[in-house]
Amino acid sequence: MILNIVLALTILTTYPAPESALVSKIHFQGNHSIKSKTLLKVLSVKAKEPFYEIELDKDVDNLKQLYEEQGFKKINIKSDVTSSIKGKVILFKIAEGARVKISSIKIDGNQSFSESRVRSLFKLKNGDYLVLSKIAEAEKLISQFYKHSGFPYVTTKNKVPIDQNTASVSFIITEGPLAFIKELKVRGNQKVSNRIILRTCEIKVGARFSLSQLEKARQRLYATKLFERVSFYILDTPIKDSLVIRFDVLELPPRSIGFGFGFQTPPSGLLVSTEWEHLNFLSRGHDLFFSAGYAPTFTGDWLGELKSTYRVFYVLNTPINFTVQPSFKYEKTDSLKQDELNVEAGISRYIGPKFEIGTFLRYLRVWANFPLTFSSTYQSITNSQNFYARFDTRDNIFTPERGAFITTNLQYAGSVFDGDNDFYKSQTELIVFTKILPQFVLGFRTLIGFVIPYNRTIVVPYYETFSLGGNNGLRGYNDKSLGSTIIGDKYHYGEAVINTNIELRTHFEKLIDFVAFFDFGKITERKDLLNFDSEMLNYSTGIGIRINSPFGPIRFDYAKRLKNPSAGDWGKIHLAILNAF
Repeated sequence: MILNIVLALTILTTYPAPESALVSKIHFQGNHSIKSKTLLKVLSVKAKEPFYEIELDKDVDNLKQLYEEQGFKKINIKSDVTSSIKGKVILFKIAEGARVKISSIKIDGNQSFSESRVRSLFKLKNGDYLVLSKIAEAEKLISQFYKHSGFPYVTTKNKVPIDQNTASVSFIITEGPLAFIKELKVRGNQKVSNRIILRTCEIKVGARFSLSQLEKARQRLYATKLFERVSFYILDTPIKDSLVIRFDVLELPPRSIGFGFGFQTPPSGLLVSTEWEHLNFLSRGHDLFFSAGYAPTFTGDWLGELKSTYRVFYVLNTPINFTVQPSFKYEKTDSLKQDELNVEAGISRYIGPKFEIGTFLRYLRVWANFPLTFSSTYQSITNSQNFYARFDTRDNIFTPERGAFITTNLQYAGSVFDGDNDFYKSQTELIVFTKILPQFVLGFRTLIGFVIPYNRTIVVPYYETFSLGGNNGLRGYNDKSLGSTIIGDKYHYGEAVINTNIELRTHFEKLIDFVAFFDFGKITERKDLLNFDSEMLNYSTGIGIRINSPFGPIRFDYAKRLKNPSAGDWGKIHLAILNAF
């Protein structure tokens, strides 16, 4: 008996249903208000899948529910099944009936805020079709507004009586008491002190309760990278307007070490790196970071770099961060040799979760075995003050679908800061992403910058100007191949730059994505920065592949320059980690 059952199940699961038992087509009749594409999404029966009659009753109910949520209270739906050579043809006959409209909207129970203030939270208005999901969303927005404004015990309900084809919508609010924070507690921490956690939260005892501020506090704690999990709880107290808030945390290891190895082109070569970081240095929540990188090419050139960062958060218990970043870089290209010692120290602050401003002092000493300026100086020092601002709304740093990133930096070198160079420098970058189809993202980036010498400096040193060409700027061109100032008969620089990149990216959320791109830009004199004569611009286009790894996308780009390509120029292959922007 058991053997017969096993054989029967094997046959049923191994052999496909005959074509006549499959659903060949599903269509709708009478759906004037809702598209067939939308209706298909709620069905259990699917085209080219086995037909089960028992699913039809369920699908009729699903369709009725969809219509009722959209304000159709007298909807009538019937199903009809016919057979053909190719399989079952299913027809849903829909009689929509009249659609209910909102005749009035009332707000009851609002004592702390005016009716106009509450109604401004949602977009419902008289004459709109009755859509139950929009009613529920409006109720949710009212509740959130009160909780963000100091009312943790607020409740909201809606009533929607329907008379004929009109509905009167009422939102009933029970505000509860206005509450303040009496005490803050922390639980679950072992190595990170309560003081550091509460300081990072930026919530003060005695402040008005705000659910949004608690959410932001949780985001700040996650941003420290010290915690695997963060949650908060409102503890009951005998006095309802006096709250105790407890943050529960689960810590991550504060120290990490990493190693990296890869291949890059152009120029073709290897990449080797290592880094070490301590996120709770001295048990004070300070961040200490070291990294070292070595990049030899197959032609004997190489680049070595050492970097360190020491960051102190909440200096003097204010939301201001202090950072020191020393670095040293040595580069050998052909017979050219150059080293750079760079030290930056400054302060920064986030104004809201997306906007950061800061200023820092910079010391840069450059030594090279070739002239740095036309005065044949082989060693030069730049002392400068820098101001920057960043605004970032991207939904994902590695593979964004939407959002914008804007950063601008102003540099004032020399004069009261001494050093060997006097100049002003400005650089601004704008990046925008938008999702144009479910699996396609359009990305746009533009960079504009210029440098102005003054006082002692007639020509700004090349390393303080701009270059263009290569992996991240103008693909299809050699690295640093554009500009009027030439160093070592190979690298080009200029005092102004404009560079734009446009990419159409797929976003399948799988291992591999594809990209089509168009790059253009120029390195020029300052006076010609906004001159868009085609003779001055350089263009390239290409396609690429992105391999989505846990460390960010690995990209392979093929780019072809479009303007004055040299004989035999079949384009260039660019290999790098992370997107071009």
